[in-house]
Amino acid sequence: MLFVSTITAASTGLSSIGANNLIDWSPIKSFNFRATGDILVHDYLYEDVQQEDGSYEFKSRVESIEPYLKDADFVYINQETPIGGEELGLSGYPTFNAPTEVADLLEYLQADVVNLANNHILDRSTEGVLKTIERLQERGIDYIGANISEGDRNRQRVFNVNGIKVGMNGYTYGTNGIETPPGQGYLVNYDYFDLILEDIEKLKEVSDVQIISMHRGVEYADFPEEIDRSMYEQIAEAGIDLIIASHPHTLQPVDIYTTSDGREVPIAYSMSNFFSAQQSLNTKIGGIFEFEVKKIGTTLMVPKVRFMPTYVRSNEYTNFYLMPLKDVDMPDVYKDVESHMKSYTDKIEVVPYLK
Repeated sequence: MLFVSTITAASTGLSSIGANNLIDWSPIKSFNFRATGDILVHDYLYEDVQQEDGSYEFKSRVESIEPYLKDADFVYINQETPIGGEELGLSGYPTFNAPTEVADLLEYLQADVVNLANNHILDRSTEGVLKTIERLQERGIDYIGANISEGDRNRQRVFNVNGIKVGMNGYTYGTNGIETPPGQGYLVNYDYFDLILEDIEKLKEVSDVQIISMHRGVEYADFPEEIDRSMYEQIAEAGIDLIIASHPHTLQPVDIYTTSDGREVPIAYSMSNFFSAQQSLNTKIGGIFEFEVKKIGTTLMVPKVRFMPTYVRSNEYTNFYLMPLKDVDMPDVYKDVESHMKSYTDKIEVVPYLK
């Protein structure tokens, strides 16, 4: 990579090729990060996949999507509902609790890390959080946004991906009025701004790239509120390299925010539902977001953002299947999604399939 500069060649990793030209010989490291929106397990959804023996088989309903996640270097999924299993009583809206087999679904979808910071994480109180994390740990899946102890809350979530240290954290605006039990404030990461800034500084000390997951916004809104845009931009200014968000259950455009120090920070304001039983068109459309992350020496960049739209096909509240939107005969809808996702920037590429 050629840099045109007036600095001297004494900088580490650079060799002079002329008075003002430098070649950066630092190794180039990169990884492919793919992220999805909500796994929102309504009772209609788990009842639809229940087998004769009483078990729940989700995998066959998402098998057309799995290939687009398995080739990624690092996969993130937002798990919207607790996975407490039958022992805590299965239920749908408004207080959710999903079958244990949802953890198998996350494993099948190649999840490396799952976000648990959302407004439903306390629907089964402490036991629901602990059971959810236990199911993830049994399958080798890490988690952000919720914690089993104060020590877990202070644990830095750092992942080594292709030689790049990736730091992550997740936060939610609230938990539907359900409070953490006395002495257990560590259970959920709430989006207190000062806390977020403090966590960012700690994460920057131990990682090369910092990614934050935010759960906030107005439900079913097509665009973010100005208060959320302002908050995310301040988080970007604090040093975060990539922001992914959820809660509205609909797609909102991606933006590329340029910080005061010249960094370009992708912001996915709402990744919508990924797999749920909601029935309006905008809640049935989600997708897989792909971010190419590169590190050259000490320079970190996200030069490419792609988005593959998905769709949950169903016969009203039965026969739910997750598939690429391109495989559904709705060309006008696909064009509308493509246009909508580029409302803020044309630097995002909308593709029918990720390769």
